[in-house]
Amino acid sequence: MGTWIKETEQALYLMEGGYYISKISKYPSKGNSTEKVLNITGLKAWFARADAPRGMTVSKEGPEPLPLPALAKPASDEAGPKRINANGLRLIKSFEGLRLDAYQDAVGIWTIGYGTTRSVKAGMKITHEQAEEFLKDDLARFEKAIHEAVKHPVNDNQFSALISFTYNVGAGALRSSTLLKKLNRGDVRGAADEFLRWNKAGKRVLAGLTRRRQAERALFLGEDFGKLL
Repeated sequence: MGTWIKETEQALYLMEGGYYISKISKYPSKGNSTEKVLNITGLKAWFARADAPRGMTVSKEGPEPLPLPALAKPASDEAGPKRINANGLRLIKSFEGLRLDAYQDAVGIWTIGYGTTRSVKAGMKITHEQAEEFLKDDLARFEKAIHEAVKHPVNDNQFSALISFTYNVGAGALRSSTLLKKLNRGDVRGAADEFLRWNKAGKRVLAGLTRRRQAERALFLGEDFGKLL
């Protein structure tokens, strides 16, 4: 059956076997606490996958599923320039979602694909393959920015968490951040806690950004970030 969807009281899960690959949490509606609200963009991203889910199981009882173990393991730290690992790529795709039509984000910036903003205009449409290419180009720019800005040694998960953070806030914000200053001084734990401060857009705290920062911090510290996706 390939990938499939499992629904519980807490969330919808994109499953592979008995483990989940991605999670969309349910939030109480502001107007009715008994209703649950879902991020439809996240669902659209699931169905745009090459192995799009073909079945759904409703399981209101029993334990919540665990993240896919293979994706939760840190990648090896090989010599040479670091690249984003599977964990970081999974985190970015989960939070960015996939949109093939241009849209305006929470602060009005035209966006497309997996959160690409460069040269995006109203009415723009792309294919899934173009979205992957845009993502690859964006990641290359941010990998270069991390290599230039970070002076303290980092492992693959720390590097990938920084890529996700910079992909969202921009290289300029990283370079001027207290997070970078603390990391370059060797204060890794202090740098990790700085992720949590970057949860606002247009001066408003956003639940999605709060959860993303928590996931990036968990990945940075080598903790289970999958439960936050």
